[in-house]
Amino acid sequence: MKWKVLFFSLLGINSLVMALLLFYMFQSSPSPYISNVNVEGPTFTVQTSKQHLNALVNDYIQKHEKKGGLSYNVQLADRLYITSAIPIFGKPVDLTMAFDPRVDENGHVVLAHPTMTFGQLRLPVPYVLTYINKHASLPNWVKIDAKRERIYIVVSNIRIKEGLVLKAKTFDLNKNDITFTVTITK
Repeated sequence: MKWKVLFFSLLGINSLVMALLLFYMFQSSPSPYISNVNVEGPTFTVQTSKQHLNALVNDYIQKHEKKGGLSYNVQLADRLYITSAIPIFGKPVDLTMAFDPRVDENGHVVLAHPTMTFGQLRLPVPYVLTYINKHASLPNWVKIDAKRERIYIVVSNIRIKEGLVLKAKTFDLNKNDITFTVTITK
């Protein structure tokens, strides 16, 4: 008789944990508000390559990573890849996300058409983006829209130096053509 009580208690605890896990997984994140920045002043064009931008982005990530947060790495190749390892039962499992970057009319980089895998398992994109939005140490210029399955890099919010505003012009990984404009506002 005692084993039945223990069995159903354990079953109830497991059911509660699974229900809570599913509840939080299916919660959507709010759509990000992205402002348009129209600035005037002398404008310069800066062109870079995938290799140089890889080094710059990963150096930034490493310097601004929060302790205890989800760590990640960015790699520009045929697509933009974001990789991380999430510990499951004490063993790291690879999380890989791939995006097609493009530039919108406001000079923001939009990461679209995502594919996401956890180990060898393909994951539903909105739930992963919601998880990342809640747990990763993202800079304030990265906005995640889990409902539309997009990540916005609000390039104009990246603070290089006071009085400089950055906008993306082209982001073509196949041609290795990555161009930004820098406008001096003061």
